[in-house]
Amino acid sequence: MGFNFKKPFNRNKIKEGMVQGRSVGGTVADIVIILVLCIVAFICLVPMWHVLMSSLYSDPEKLITEEGITWWFGSSVNFEAYKILFTETGGTFEQGNILRGMVNTIVYMLVNVVYGLVINVFAGYCLSRNTKLRKPMTMFCMLSLVFSAGTIPTYIVLRTLGMTGTIWSLVLPMCTNGMFMVLAMNAFLGVPEATVEAARIDGAGHLKTMFMVMLPQAMGLITVIMINTAILHWNSWFQASIYIPNDRDLWPMQLWVRDIVANNGDYFIQDSLTGQFPWNKYLLQFAVIIVSTIPILVAFPFFYKKLEKNSIAGAVKG
Repeated sequence: MGFNFKKPFNRNKIKEGMVQGRSVGGTVADIVIILVLCIVAFICLVPMWHVLMSSLYSDPEKLITEEGITWWFGSSVNFEAYKILFTETGGTFEQGNILRGMVNTIVYMLVNVVYGLVINVFAGYCLSRNTKLRKPMTMFCMLSLVFSAGTIPTYIVLRTLGMTGTIWSLVLPMCTNGMFMVLAMNAFLGVPEATVEAARIDGAGHLKTMFMVMLPQAMGLITVIMINTAILHWNSWFQASIYIPNDRDLWPMQLWVRDIVANNGDYFIQDSLTGQFPWNKYLLQFAVIIVSTIPILVAFPFFYKKLEKNSIAGAVKG
């Protein structure tokens, strides 16, 4: 009778073998991926760098004659465009200026996120329940992304309801959309049904089950929806240009950006004919873009992990 003594399982040797046995093709693939990502990052950063250096350029009259990318701000840093932006554009804070626009944008964004959260949670819970109307309502939400009423019918509805000229015209129609509702539905579908049944057995109703049992477990994807809602409304200006075109005290910041950039070219053409154009105003269009972009660039890294972790969770179930 023989004995078969087996050697103990050594994980370290397997790991070393895996590292040592890495193929040449895998290494080449990693190098290619890194190079492609570096090229993409370079392409994304160069326009922003060009705008930043142009807004600080020491000789605006020379800048307008140059072609290509502005890699440096010249002989010295010029902050005159930023001074003009915060002191001469628009009126006072009460009348409306770029600072008032920034405050308005933050208010609109927060209100939209709160209203959208409530609507998405209720809609997602209803769509996630196994009812007869679940499939038709889900299809209705998806079709709303493809077919819309259009700008003119929406404007007529808002005007009939007396919302034009108020902040409600920028808040209520844009709280959510069909895609966010479907994502919220998938977030609730990711909650184990056994947990829901246990809550029902303990006597929990729909509201208690939704807010105390299911929502905490689905909060990852719900947070992604909230972040996307905030980004969407931070960049929004078209609705404001239609519903509140004359109420400059209600303008969001992005509408101020559009107005300053569009009007700056008209002022340049008119004043250059007389030879009295203030060249620092040419830098104004670059400065306002930097001011409107910095807040979202500063805030984005804090939410990046949430977006990376949960952004594709809505495609798993449905």
